[in-house]
Amino acid sequence: MANTFSNDIYHSTKTQSYLAIGLFAALIGSFLLMFILSFVQIVFTLPEVELDTGENVPVTYIVIGLVAILEILLRILTIIFFLIWLHRAYKNLPALGAKNLEFSPGWAVGWWFIPFANLVKPYQIMSELWNASDSDFDPELFLSNSIGTPSIISWWWGLFIIGNIVGRVTDKLESVNLAYSLVGLIIYCALQGAAAFLIITIVRKITREQELRFQKLGALNQFSTPPPPPTFDNRQ
Repeated sequence: MANTFSNDIYHSTKTQSYLAIGLFAALIGSFLLMFILSFVQIVFTLPEVELDTGENVPVTYIVIGLVAILEILLRILTIIFFLIWLHRAYKNLPALGAKNLEFSPGWAVGWWFIPFANLVKPYQIMSELWNASDSDFDPELFLSNSIGTPSIISWWWGLFIIGNIVGRVTDKLESVNLAYSLVGLIIYCALQGAAAFLIITIVRKITREQELRFQKLGALNQFSTPPPPPTFDNRQ
């Protein structure tokens, strides 16, 4: 059943997109750093530090742990600013002429926090947002001239889900075998880094398409506006 919500005012999402993209880029940096540290630890024998418990731990593990804490903080900030962008972008859709939307701005954000449903709904949300923001649309139907969901969204969502699964397995392996956990961390960082790169591309594309669609609608409205009625001077 389609959600209905009213918003006739368009607000550019450029500022929100810049903040979200910047945080995603910082996340990629943390993934890259953990990837390199894990690879170096597997290939080379590095100095170890003796803990208070008497256990010797490679310096690399300590650094990876610190970067992992930074990654968690960045992830929280990224989620917040990405959802702010998503809510604003969805709220723009009625002003851009989109009709019969399945999701509202509130549920575009809310579905991310509902267990099990958040395995599918965010993918559908991003697909609808992508198509409803398309600047190449039928002026009469306000529908995108593109067919189906673009492959970039499918790839992003697939990498994101698989990366999260690998991350959970890696956490379990840490208490069993540190070497295996490092291999898992390398795979996790590669998958999540690729997913972050794709969502940056998606956010930029949707933001740009909304700007172009808004400009196109303005041009169409200006062209279709009838001329003012003639005025007659009744003075004799």
